[in-house]
Amino acid sequence: MFTVVFAACLPAQQMEDVRSLRLKLSAGDLPSAESVLEVHRAAKGEDAEYLMGLAWLARGAALVGDWAAASTYAERASGLALAQLKTPADYESHREAVYALGTALEVKAQQMAASGQQAKALRFLEGSLKTYSVAPFGLRARLWKRWNQIGLVGTKAPAFVSEDALGAAMPALDEWRGQPVVLFFWAEWCGDCKAQAEDFRRVVGRYEPKGVHFAAPTRFYTADRAAEKKRVEEIWRSVYGPLPLVRVPFSDAAMLRYGASATPTFVLIDGKGTVRLYSPTRMTEERLSREIEKLLR
Repeated sequence: MFTVVFAACLPAQQMEDVRSLRLKLSAGDLPSAESVLEVHRAAKGEDAEYLMGLAWLARGAALVGDWAAASTYAERASGLALAQLKTPADYESHREAVYALGTALEVKAQQMAASGQQAKALRFLEGSLKTYSVAPFGLRARLWKRWNQIGLVGTKAPAFVSEDALGAAMPALDEWRGQPVVLFFWAEWCGDCKAQAEDFRRVVGRYEPKGVHFAAPTRFYTADRAAEKKRVEEIWRSVYGPLPLVRVPFSDAAMLRYGASATPTFVLIDGKGTVRLYSPTRMTEERLSREIEKLLR
């Protein structure tokens, strides 16, 4: 998902320094990544790619637990981003700034949670959601994703309404109370989701007869909903399997509240309606099956 966002922000020829920086971060080499961005700044100034680089340095520093560096880069990224985001229209024309702002807010919350201040982190994210209530869907979904990573497990699964559905309508989650529920948040264009399709089909086939409910919420991404719904149904039937075994609702509310800025996202809910797993990542068949087995005990 991050690659998709990044690709949308900058032309391909402008990505090389951030690509290099990310490779350094993937190896846990924060100092070299910092050097890449320093050289870029000297040669090209604080351009859009520099802002993206700051965001990735903040994320990379958080990953290696260097919270002092993470805080510094998050603050710098936030400051530069907000200087470009003065009006609602700016959020559409400065997508790299939106990405950097989202990263900075996430890293700040991560830092609070890592220091044992989970409640403070959740309040910070809730305040940010109010501050950026009219920001693009992706930014708000990212904030909810981070909230969920910190605070969702162990709480009641948030209810949601659907605007439409493939096949049968999605019932309220409370109607499935007493039986486990697996939510698979996806998008028809998502390569990582399609890579999960075969494993997901097998898991559904194994556990749906045992009383586990499966739903695969998505949302409309275009204005032509009729054409998009037809395309989504074709993809679902050809890639994921028969509709009767899985409810497929279209729900902005679900995709937002469950923080599906990254797809796939898995949410496992026990028979009492409590969230037991929140994973905004791909999952192997073995791991997903193991987590479902816990719900059936």
